[in-house]
Amino acid sequence: MAQKDGLQRYVLILLAAVLTVTCLHYGRSILLMTLVALLLAFLVLPISRRVERVAPRWVGALTATLVLVVITLGAVFLLGWQLTRFADDLPALEKAFATKGRDLQQWFTEHTHISRRDQVKWFQGQLNEVAGSGGRVAMSMFSRTGSALASVVPLPIILFLLVLLRGRFRTFFEQLDRNGSQPTLPIAIRITKVSQRYLKGVFIVILILGALNSLGFLLLGLKYAILLGFSIAFLNVIPYVGVLIGSLFPVIIALITKESMMYAVGALGVCVVTQFLENNFITPKIVGSSVSINPLASLFALIGFGILWGVVGMVLAIPIMGMVKIVCDSVPGLKPYGFLLGEDREYPQEHVLHLPFVRSRTRRGSGPRPPIT
Repeated sequence: MAQKDGLQRYVLILLAAVLTVTCLHYGRSILLMTLVALLLAFLVLPISRRVERVAPRWVGALTATLVLVVITLGAVFLLGWQLTRFADDLPALEKAFATKGRDLQQWFTEHTHISRRDQVKWFQGQLNEVAGSGGRVAMSMFSRTGSALASVVPLPIILFLLVLLRGRFRTFFEQLDRNGSQPTLPIAIRITKVSQRYLKGVFIVILILGALNSLGFLLLGLKYAILLGFSIAFLNVIPYVGVLIGSLFPVIIALITKESMMYAVGALGVCVVTQFLENNFITPKIVGSSVSINPLASLFALIGFGILWGVVGMVLAIPIMGMVKIVCDSVPGLKPYGFLLGEDREYPQEHVLHLPFVRSRTRRGSGPRPPIT
């Protein structure tokens, strides 16, 4: 009997996993749009609340939405200005790249006695192998990214409505608490607070890291210093992979546009120093342990959401896993999974929500209801 129950449980878990992955794959457009809008709503909620002290709620929601739109358009304008300069210089960069390639082939021929024809043949073979294996995965990820970016247009409207109607969602969770056994409202509040802290910290880290990178590249005299600096900062949102990919761009630009190899070494040094500061001082001080996901869970989340949703999925992987961990830590039956995902050294014996009104209602069955905000 116990063996039969174990088999049934295994089948149900496997079926739930398959259905979840299927829904994430085929519903990626609506899910991505909803998740991005929800995270942005968490980010701009303090702005809306501040405006609502002197104005109606719809004015606060509209102001918060417009502030985010203006900041996004400003970032796009700055990025477009740098990309326009890059496009104007592209023919010269291609010529310089071809010249550097020939010099590298000549140096390799002199030191290894391998002819240029053999070098080209080997390089083409390696390139075809990469295109046949990892290239397909990369193309799949970027195609999913393109389809995800196509749903950006409705985001401001959804964001405005989420902020405007947040009171209804709170009432909805309160009704679930009365009719069910799990504390859904405290979980939702905790997810909101943790997401706000995490997103605000990430935004500040991007600004600081982008400024430091740009300053370092400007001191080296590299072209497109601002574009390179903030590209690395944005890619830093993707753990492990983003930093490695982003560091290649300034090194390649330095190799192409500068005569001395020391500029490339200097560009790599800027990336290493800023990454050291970010890992040891900036992120721990600003972001802290808002989303404490262990490296193994983070890596699997990056790979899985990258395959399902492309680059956008890799950016959202850590916040999503943070939400999942909060739910697992708050539900007694799911605590082992929260412990497996997190960086906790000891298994939590009991979960404390740190919400006084929730504890009072749980212990005495009554108490002051929180205001709906």
